[in-house]
Amino acid sequence: MQLLTCPICNNPLEQDNTSFRCSNHHSFDISSEGYVNLLRKKLPGDAKEMLLARRAFLAQGHYQPLSDLINELVHTNLSSSLSPLTILDAGCGEGYYLGRLQQSLLSHHYQADYIGLDVSKDAIRMAAKCYKQALFVVANINERLVFVDDAMQVVLNIFAPRNAAEFARILAPGGLLLVVIPGSDHLEQLRSKLHLLNIEEDKEQKVIAQFAPFFTFVASSLLSYTLQFGHKEIVQAVMMTPNYWHLSQEIKESVEAMDTIETQLSFHCLMFVRR
Repeated sequence: MQLLTCPICNNPLEQDNTSFRCSNHHSFDISSEGYVNLLRKKLPGDAKEMLLARRAFLAQGHYQPLSDLINELVHTNLSSSLSPLTILDAGCGEGYYLGRLQQSLLSHHYQADYIGLDVSKDAIRMAAKCYKQALFVVANINERLVFVDDAMQVVLNIFAPRNAAEFARILAPGGLLLVVIPGSDHLEQLRSKLHLLNIEEDKEQKVIAQFAPFFTFVASSLLSYTLQFGHKEIVQAVMMTPNYWHLSQEIKESVEAMDTIETQLSFHCLMFVRR
């Protein structure tokens, strides 16, 4: 896979047995799990407790309707001119959405290379262990991305930091960008009960404006449904989000005291095309 670039000098990387090397002799080992760490300096990502809570939560199918919608949007908006496909999940976490997209596109006989990128080494290690047919990379979304120009035909960005200029650089002309953000009423009842972090106002409009210099906005798809959470799901839903970093003792006690709650789930899937 000659799509990666050196995080130090930006020259292309080539695989040499169990490492990637550039022409300036910078070398990056491929781990025993199969991922490569291209992070220039260690940065905090999602904590291991967050990742384990998220994997357990997702394994129960609570966000499968969202995953199915992502798969449908990618499939129906793919153009034959984009083949062969290289698909990046920028901010992939432990790999759930990329893994299910791979299964979906294989069922439609698409041949593609799949890459997941995240700043969390723990997340990438978990993803690489579970999804063997994808390449996973530890790297920072907020810096120059470690890929050659026009490398991707599809970029996913699901509940993750956004880098509009770099997404445009690495996407081929006509390439698809799918950005998923929470709706304003996502987990509304749970957030209200526990005084959790609020969703940013006018988030959808702000994201569309952020990408306007580089992309043509195609459509927004809203997915909304309600779920009944038991105590286990309540704990997981709180632990797997940025609320994890803001858990006061009072909130922890409130979570432990909750047995069940019905709450709204809401997602906006924003589709863009690189000009």
